[in-house]
Amino acid sequence: MFDNGMSEWVVVLTVALLVLGPQRALAITRFAGVMLGKAKAALADVQAQVEKELPQEELKEIKENVVALRRSNVKRKVQEVLALEEKQA
Repeated sequence: MFDNGMSEWVVVLTVALLVLGPQRALAITRFAGVMLGKAKAALADVQAQVEKELPQEELKEIKENVVALRRSNVKRKVQEVLALEEKQA
């Protein structure tokens, strides 16, 4: 999510510990962890919904392509029959 390594987080937590003190730094760290967990859960839920709906949209697109092909084939067949009838007449 963030492009930070472990060493950057250690520096941030150390500075927070020095500035805020041990009590408040732990409470804020715990709160941040809970919020990060909720954000990850929400992101996973959205991703699952998108993955669930994506195949349906792909199937709909495939269905539309098949219907279009059928229509074009029917038009072509009708034109061929009409052309044959004109040649025979």
